[in-house]
Amino acid sequence: MAADSRLTLKYPRTVAGQPPHTVSVTSSDSARKLFLTSDRIGISAYGDAAVNGAPIAGVIESFIVEKLRGNPLPPKETGEALLAYFANIGVSQASRFHVAGYRAAGDTLEPEIVSVDLNAKTVSQLNTLGQQGASWGGEIDVFQRLVNDVALVNPGGAHTPIPSFGVPFQFFTLQDAIDFANYAMRATIDTMRFQAREKTVGGPVDIIVITPDSARWIAQKQLGL
Repeated sequence: MAADSRLTLKYPRTVAGQPPHTVSVTSSDSARKLFLTSDRIGISAYGDAAVNGAPIAGVIESFIVEKLRGNPLPPKETGEALLAYFANIGVSQASRFHVAGYRAAGDTLEPEIVSVDLNAKTVSQLNTLGQQGASWGGEIDVFQRLVNDVALVNPGGAHTPIPSFGVPFQFFTLQDAIDFANYAMRATIDTMRFQAREKTVGGPVDIIVITPDSARWIAQKQLGL
């Protein structure tokens, strides 16, 4: 799992003699969007990154301490508990989460990844057992162009496909997966840098790896001067 660290806020701006408009401002490049519980469950956040005027990270950290410490839950149930936690504090907004880890199935552990949508109040499974792939959210347009089939639109409206080679996820080693996650984040950040658009993705990239018997940070921003 990977996440960037940029917090972008929108502010109303009024200039004398002109209609009011909204400006987008980078507020921080040290926001936390990726979390790892003591029971090897990863939680990433995207979409609206503030709750009641404060970073959403504080709410997620409180949820982990209050609801998960001493009460380990599989990913789907963790997602449901997270949804209920936000509902209990009266928050419903355009924030979404990926929750990933492993579920015990008899004598084996099966990977499970779910998507949590605060607005829709839903928890839905993202992965299919036996199939490898990637899921991403937030500012997805840059990366979608890189990994999905695309085509050129000719002046007359006809489409000319651009050769597509696919990504062989089924052959990824763990290191390949780490490199791919970092590539996805860096490609988005670096492409946005040169585009005439809001720079909503940026800052350090945090990465965690979760396996059936362990979970650890591969990259994690640190406090310091």
